[in-house]
Amino acid sequence: MIVRSLRLHNFRNYAVQELELPPGLVALTGDNGQGKTNLLESLCVLATTKSPLVERDRELIRWETRELRIAAEVELSAGRGERRALELHWQLHGNSLARTMQAGGLPQSAIAQWLGQMQLVAFFPHDLVLVAGEPGERRRFLNLELGKTRPAHFADAARYRRVLQQRNALLRHLAESRFAGRSPLGPAAEGLGTLAQWNKQVITYGARILAQRAQFLAELKPLLLEVHRRLSGLETPLTAEYSPGVKGAANLAAEDGAARWSRLLASSLEADHETDMRRGTTQSGPHRDDIVFKLGGMDLRRYGSQGQQRLGVLSLKIALARWVQQTTGEPPILLLDDALSELDATRRSQLLDEAAAFPQSVLTATDAGFIGDQASAVLRVQAGKVV
Repeated sequence: MIVRSLRLHNFRNYAVQELELPPGLVALTGDNGQGKTNLLESLCVLATTKSPLVERDRELIRWETRELRIAAEVELSAGRGERRALELHWQLHGNSLARTMQAGGLPQSAIAQWLGQMQLVAFFPHDLVLVAGEPGERRRFLNLELGKTRPAHFADAARYRRVLQQRNALLRHLAESRFAGRSPLGPAAEGLGTLAQWNKQVITYGARILAQRAQFLAELKPLLLEVHRRLSGLETPLTAEYSPGVKGAANLAAEDGAARWSRLLASSLEADHETDMRRGTTQSGPHRDDIVFKLGGMDLRRYGSQGQQRLGVLSLKIALARWVQQTTGEPPILLLDDALSELDATRRSQLLDEAAAFPQSVLTATDAGFIGDQASAVLRVQAGKVV
């Protein structure tokens, strides 16, 4: 996949920017704070409707303006020559922010249908949280990357969150009633449903999520091993091991389907019944999942250096891009923000070789010397303008 053109209006520090992007390796150079990262961020927002760097959409709109527009024409590179026109628009109305989406000039409404129309994989320095951060960061990674290639997973994750909230609300009511010595069936229980009702739905959606995550990480494993070997120049294996939030998961294989995960999750919920009732929250399920990154058996989060963690995340992103290509048949756009500055010359060269293997990769660097002669185009960014 290739971005042929990009148009920004009031995005971050860009008032108006129209940009033609060539295929191959494209380098954005310039001093810090000029807008290089913002360009990559705009592509991520267009692909997913959300920024990987901030929580609130309002922060994306240029200071003292009230609307934002991102538009691009992308070209599929899997031999079809098909082009897609994508556009996102935000408008402030008072204190509320309205968003519209268009693909090929037609309005779009469902996020699950929008995801995947523009396949990309991005690395930002913030992504070190995938190794060094809390489990929630890794669960978000799983949901987003699976959702971009398998929209049904995105829908299951949304339904699971809603059902889990309902189950936890009922558990809190039951726990408070038990503590206060009153009947749990009083007026406050109206509309909360029954535990059996919520258990059934938690198992239905939770099992699908567990099965998809296990399969994804199993498919990613050989790609991650190979990419890390090439980037590091070492034979020490890097693995991303699935740690599911259910009891007894060690006995399941990655190819086991949702039916086996359903039985395991049902058993885990039953074993946790008293604890759930006492604490007023659900102990088992994909909301307790984690990924453990290991370098030669060493827990990379606990014992890895920052350099090892950074190379691990870069390897993960390149491997993910390979996986997207295998899964969808469409090589994604690869974005690398400030990925070269902390690598030695050998690993910089290897990373550039990896990036150049995709139909289009866009990277940022303060020093154009990091890129050498490997880029197909070098663009300079200065004060919110590509010059």
